[in-house]
Amino acid sequence: MRPQSLARLERRHLGMAYLLWALGLVGVCGLQRFYNRKPLSGTLYLLTFGLCFLGQLVDLLLMPELVEQANVVPALRGSGTSAEIQLLQLARRSGERGFTLNDAVLEVQPQGGLESEQLRREIEKLLHAHLLDVGNDERGRVVYREP
Repeated sequence: MRPQSLARLERRHLGMAYLLWALGLVGVCGLQRFYNRKPLSGTLYLLTFGLCFLGQLVDLLLMPELVEQANVVPALRGSGTSAEIQLLQLARRSGERGFTLNDAVLEVQPQGGLESEQLRREIEKLLHAHLLDVGNDERGRVVYREP
């Protein structure tokens, strides 16, 4: 993955999406759509005052789902490698306890095979893209978790 594509992988946050939605109250509708990687509907909202503000009201209720979709889509659109997708799935399955590098080596099965150093680089990319968090478990081991 090229460094410029990492910007597209930044996680979206619900609070920021609601803040951008609130700008619709002063007439700037659709910014939450742009933020959540929906530029076509964002443009439509800008040009139609949020579909006569009805679309803005619908977005108020759908905002958690829009943010969740925005955070999932880049990894699944083909911008990520098979290993990245498997690491994200491992993080989701592991929950709060997280996963170690050893867990990743045992579970991730990319095409062509990855060595542990290559896998470590894939994890680093996900960390820099804010798609994984790093911490320690109760035994002091380094673990990776979904943010």
